[in-house]
Amino acid sequence: MPNSPLRVLHVIGAMDRGGAETLVMNLYRNVNRDKIQFDFLVNETRECDYDSEIEALGGTIWRIPRFRLVNVASYSRACHDFFSTHRYQIVHGHIGLPATIYLSHAKKAGSYAIAHSHAQNYPLSPQEAVFRAVSHPTRNVADYFMACSRQAGLDRYGSRIVEGENFHILKNGLDVERGRFDPTSRQEVRNELGIAQDAPVFGHVGRLTSVKNHDFLLKVFKQITIGLPNARLLLLGRGELEDELRKTANELGLSGSVHFLGVRDDVPRFLSAMDIFVFTSFKEGLSNAVIEAQASGLPCIVSTGVPELAKIRDQTVFLDLSLGPQSWANEAIRAYQSSSQSLRSGAYLDARRAGFDIFDSAEWLEDFYLRTAREKTATRQQGNTTC
Repeated sequence: MPNSPLRVLHVIGAMDRGGAETLVMNLYRNVNRDKIQFDFLVNETRECDYDSEIEALGGTIWRIPRFRLVNVASYSRACHDFFSTHRYQIVHGHIGLPATIYLSHAKKAGSYAIAHSHAQNYPLSPQEAVFRAVSHPTRNVADYFMACSRQAGLDRYGSRIVEGENFHILKNGLDVERGRFDPTSRQEVRNELGIAQDAPVFGHVGRLTSVKNHDFLLKVFKQITIGLPNARLLLLGRGELEDELRKTANELGLSGSVHFLGVRDDVPRFLSAMDIFVFTSFKEGLSNAVIEAQASGLPCIVSTGVPELAKIRDQTVFLDLSLGPQSWANEAIRAYQSSSQSLRSGAYLDARRAGFDIFDSAEWLEDFYLRTAREKTATRQQGNTTC
């Protein structure tokens, strides 16, 4: 009989279409599932965006209560009970705040513990101070550390870890072939949305939450429409600020020009329909959305809260948010006026050359998991022999 695949447990908040979750799913789709299977321990009771696909791919979803600071004792008990009855050789943790708790229980049960940082630290606030204090001990608990960028690693783990042997930057890979510019999709999406083929279309992909800074984006777009009255803005994503942002769009007189499109599983089609990508986040670990937009050949206007590592094409410009909406709008209009569809067709190759092809990321991770499992097994057998 063939050997059973190695089952790796990923601990994550909820398998919705967020940046970290999408990366994990891209990896899951592209590892050899005859050798590696992913299971998930989530802090969510409802069914999430990727749950059905996970189960179709052979994964199991386990659920425990969400960590809320005030439930430290009960959350710790839930982790203890889980790892006492579900044994995994490797546990890969993506939630930062309670990582010390769940990785400690995983290690006590014999697991190899991986901590993965998907974001840089945000400006210090009471909430951020709590996060740093609670998550800090993770660097003394995990066996191995991963991050989407060097800065995301430094902010979460410190220079001792990042400069050490047990740290790796795992780039947020994507299926670059799927993300390449498609003129047919461009025409179809514009027809579906009632947008003229020659209209200037600006876009953004990201959760409608405070860190993405959509309020600033809407103000930028307001200034864009002064220079380009027929411009449209496509917003892909959902979040707790949607109602507030719709109200802001109405107050700015943009209700007929801004399209709130929700969560989509066909993002590349909508990227093909855009002319310019505008990304105004305060802070990002890397930003899958910016990489994906560049792979589609879009000129990108990006905040300095995004690491330079995310820049893979010359058409990507970084701006400080302190410059204000007017300066951002001026740069976005300049980018639109100098853009050309003819420059977009080969952009996906730039993403591949920069190391953002998901096949490369999945191959490295698959090899890492299998090698780690073999070493753990050998060490355990050696210990048994010594005894």
